[in-house]
Amino acid sequence: MPEITARFGLPLLVAGQGQKDITHNEALVAVDVLLHPSVRSRQNSAPPEFPENGACWLVPAGAVGAWSGKTDAIACWTTGGWRFLALPEGGSVWIEDEAVSVRFRGGGWILDAPRNYPAVAVPDPAGGIIIDAEARAAMALILERMRHLGLLSS
Repeated sequence: MPEITARFGLPLLVAGQGQKDITHNEALVAVDVLLHPSVRSRQNSAPPEFPENGACWLVPAGAVGAWSGKTDAIACWTTGGWRFLALPEGGSVWIEDEAVSVRFRGGGWILDAPRNYPAVAVPDPAGGIIIDAEARAAMALILERMRHLGLLSS
């Protein structure tokens, strides 16, 4: 039986384990951070000197000190020190100082486009000399989906 969960690497209790409260508490700390992740910034290359309990940051490439070698992790300060957590592919995090959401894709953090770019108006296809009903129907579906995602306005 594995000792961690498959998606988030949360510690599991195992039969005959002593001090199960420690493993359980570590899992709860991880869940507290990963349930709806929000970080202060992704710009700090060094840990803050006096972080608040529960405050988190995204660790950028080239970080130093306690964050060295933890690129792309969520660094969270706890009463027990720094905890470094990772989201699975597709996981998103709110960046407080930028007021944007980023998503972990392809081994890095990218802007979560539907929430961060202003929608632009694009007219539906109409008119023309030759009408291709299938192409027009496909374009209409694409435009509808893009509007639903917030990439375009009506």
